[in-house]
Amino acid sequence: MSCRYTAARTTAEAVEALVAAKGEAHVIAGGVALVILMNEKLVEPSWLVDVSRIDALHGIDRLSDGTVRIGAAVTHREVAESEIIAEAFPMMSEMAAEIACGRIMNKGTIGGNICLADPQGDPPITMLALDATMRTVGPDGRRDIPVREFFVDLYETALRDDELLQEILIPPMKPGSITAFGKYAARKAMDYTSTISAAVRLIRGAGNGRIEEISLGLGGVGQTPVYSEALEEMLTNVRPSDEVFGRVRERLFAVMEPIEDHLYSANYKRHVAAVTLRRTVMKAFSGTWEGEGVLIR
Repeated sequence: MSCRYTAARTTAEAVEALVAAKGEAHVIAGGVALVILMNEKLVEPSWLVDVSRIDALHGIDRLSDGTVRIGAAVTHREVAESEIIAEAFPMMSEMAAEIACGRIMNKGTIGGNICLADPQGDPPITMLALDATMRTVGPDGRRDIPVREFFVDLYETALRDDELLQEILIPPMKPGSITAFGKYAARKAMDYTSTISAAVRLIRGAGNGRIEEISLGLGGVGQTPVYSEALEEMLTNVRPSDEVFGRVRERLFAVMEPIEDHLYSANYKRHVAAVTLRRTVMKAFSGTWEGEGVLIR
């Protein structure tokens, strides 16, 4: 089967190709996400639109209002080594440094990872915890999509066929915000489908030992990267305790639907998710990490 290839130099050229392809095109920058989909036999591309040379999709900048802009074609390596990211959102630096092998860090892009909408993806859950906005461009111009509306289903996003993710916009965190990233894997680099991860942003109450505000993202516990307003409410204005985390665990078991795999049942993944979430929350709250070994972070 032949495959048409377009190397776009501008967002306008990319959108023009997407419109002409009528839903048959696949956007590539690093190509990592496409390979994953092809390996899963979910796509057989007939038209590739290469956006890696589009300047508007590159760069990490801090805007005048404190918002951090990340181009969709920025690599994981660039995120991990960015001083702007490290200063504004330490959790992102930590997350990006743990993404797979060096080759994927160098070639894979944050935009490609987010648009893949993989339930195990780490960048998507950090975007959920940081309340990011996905800025797209299409034939009708720009469109801003809140990240909590972006992930629709397994490997499916709110992007239209004729749209391109141009950049990610992350608002400045409130004063006193602390972030943490936690991840569980059976054998670290192996068994990718069995990983469970959590991203947390919280504000600790001054002198009262309470979590004043919290935002979460969870990976590996559903058909998409997951956020839960119910869990966030349960962890807001409370002192972290066994009782609190017991209720969180019960809620997580009730609402999360992990995908079973060759290693773990859905119920075991719920258990791991509850433990990983607790440890990640406490990592942010108290600066300590309970556990060792297979818990990567």
